[in-house]
Amino acid sequence: MKCGYFVSFDPQFPLEENCPPFCDLEDKKLLTLVGGALGVILPVYLSPVRYRAITHHAKDWFPNLEPRFLYRGKCSQIELFRQSGVRHPESILFHSPSAMVEALQQGRLSWEYPFVIKGDSGGGGVSVFPVHDHKDLQRGCAKLKRNEPALVQRWIQHGGRDLRVVVYGDRAFSYFRVGDGSFYNNVCRGGRLDHRSHEAMQQRGRLAVLKLCGKASIHVAGFDLMFPDEGPPVFVEINFHFGRKGLGGTGQHRRHMGEAIQRWCAMKGNRQTNVTPRGL
Repeated sequence: MKCGYFVSFDPQFPLEENCPPFCDLEDKKLLTLVGGALGVILPVYLSPVRYRAITHHAKDWFPNLEPRFLYRGKCSQIELFRQSGVRHPESILFHSPSAMVEALQQGRLSWEYPFVIKGDSGGGGVSVFPVHDHKDLQRGCAKLKRNEPALVQRWIQHGGRDLRVVVYGDRAFSYFRVGDGSFYNNVCRGGRLDHRSHEAMQQRGRLAVLKLCGKASIHVAGFDLMFPDEGPPVFVEINFHFGRKGLGGTGQHRRHMGEAIQRWCAMKGNRQTNVTPRGL
C-alpha cells in the first residue's frame, strides 16, 4: 500500500502520481489512489462537476476552486466584500440591467454624476462604464448583457492607477496599473505597469488581500485595489482569470504556481516535494 504521496491532475505540474485531467472518475483504482493521497493538485480550469467528483474522494486539494464558482460575478464579489468587512465601493445590485435602468429613471438612486455602472461578467473593463450624464447611462446600459445582474457603484478617485495583487497560496505579488488619462487602467487598454512605486502602499494591499483570502479560502486569484486616501485599500474586483504580463509572462506565472504547490505539499507532507513545471 502506497503512503505519503500526492496526486496531480494538472499535467503542467507532475508529482509522484499523475492522472489526466479528463480521466474516468468512476475508475475504482483511481478513486482509491485519490483517497489515499496526502493531497491532490487540480488544474485551475476545471468544471464544477469534475471538481466536486474529485474532491469528494480527496483528503485535501490545491487550489480550492469553490470561491471561483461562488464569486464568479461582480455582484457576488460585492457580497463577499460586504460579508468579509473589507472596504469596497458603495454599490447597489440589480438582477438585470433593465431593473437598474428602471430604478435610475424613477429617481430611486439619489447619487449625483459621476458614477460607474457594471455588468456582472467580463474582464478587461469590457462591461464597466463611467457615467457622467444621461447619455453615458443610455450608452452603457445598451452594452450590458440583458440576462445577467448589474450594479451601480460610487465613483472612486483613484489617482489614475490601481493595484493588481495576485495571490498564489500564501504569497502575493503586486504592481500598479497606471492609466493614460482615461477612465481605464487596464493594460489591454493602454495602461502601463509600475512595479516599484509606493512600496509601502503595495505592501498594505498585499497584506489586505492575503487576509481576505485566508477568510474566503481563495488560493489563486488576481485582485484590483484602489487607494483614494490614507485609509484601507478599496477592494474593487476579483479576477480568477487574470492576465500574466504584469507577472513577467506565462513562464513566471507557472513558476509562482509551482512554488505555491511545492509549499502546500511541504506543509501537508512535512517534507520537501520537488515540483518542476513542464515547458520551462
